[in-house]
Amino acid sequence: MPLFSIIIPVYNVQNYLAACVKSVAEQEGPQDWECILVDDGSTDMGPQLCDAFAAEIPGVQVIHRPNGGLAAARNTGLKAATGEWVLFLDSDDAMAPGLLAALRRELAAHPGYDWYVGKHLEWLPDGTLTEHEGLRLLPGPFDSTDYAERLHVLYAAGHWSVWKYCLRRAWLRENRLRFWPDVRWAEDWPFDLLLLTRCEGVYFLDVVFTHYRVGRQGSLLTDAKNLPKRFKALVAAQRHLATLAAAGHVDAATYAVMRNAAADVFWPQARTAAVSDASIRRACLPYLRQLRPLYAYGTEVNTRRDWRLFRTMMRWFGPRFTLWVAACRKKG
Repeated sequence: MPLFSIIIPVYNVQNYLAACVKSVAEQEGPQDWECILVDDGSTDMGPQLCDAFAAEIPGVQVIHRPNGGLAAARNTGLKAATGEWVLFLDSDDAMAPGLLAALRRELAAHPGYDWYVGKHLEWLPDGTLTEHEGLRLLPGPFDSTDYAERLHVLYAAGHWSVWKYCLRRAWLRENRLRFWPDVRWAEDWPFDLLLLTRCEGVYFLDVVFTHYRVGRQGSLLTDAKNLPKRFKALVAAQRHLATLAAAGHVDAATYAVMRNAAADVFWPQARTAAVSDASIRRACLPYLRQLRPLYAYGTEVNTRRDWRLFRTMMRWFGPRFTLWVAACRKKG
């Protein structure tokens, strides 16, 4: 059994895949890892590249599957994984040099946890690496029975980022912790919420896990045409969270925290949807209406007067009129 299983979903990233796989293959130390490339129905040269890497690099294997999204691809990798620890890496990013050596050392020095959280560097288009401003990771253990406190500390260190987690595979399996396949944008944040329901202790490491590529054109985070997909994913995530609460799998206090977290994801996207292209706004409307249960919630939306005004308009006049007004103001 390898020590580490590194799961890399692959979808139409032929220009970045070689650098990603190379960053794993060149990790120093023993061959105690497996690298699982999950080709999620790529339509570029990605499948052929995956096969070539698996044929040439010991420890690399490939799984080809029909396109189902990042969450489904990660679940496929989890099902195939055999390592004691699971690491996730996106195929347009790179594993930080020396990461596995650092983890071998840190896991032995600080045993007893199922979840270790590290840091990342932003990989800018000009090739430079820089720290993410505003994140506050305090190295060492953090234990709390308070769900809200655990979430606050995790998010202060950096959320939406399973690619800087080291997770015990047996713990994931025993607690049936998987990604929700129908959440096909920002898959990480609801997974964070699920992990925290099964973990009262997290160990924070002063170790860089990932070089995170910023601003890749065509990604779900950069292309306005993908806005409807973002809201569709938010609808799916909110439905899952509400189902957890209705079934009694989380208590009312925990669900309130989850709902606020969902609203904090929702509001920046809602403001972003005030685009000049009326066809994009119309495509967003059905999902925005389904997300009305989130309109009354969120913490970050209260931090600025213009954001509070936007929320008030959404609640009183609905998304169609609000987005039109906001789009007109942007033109002006």
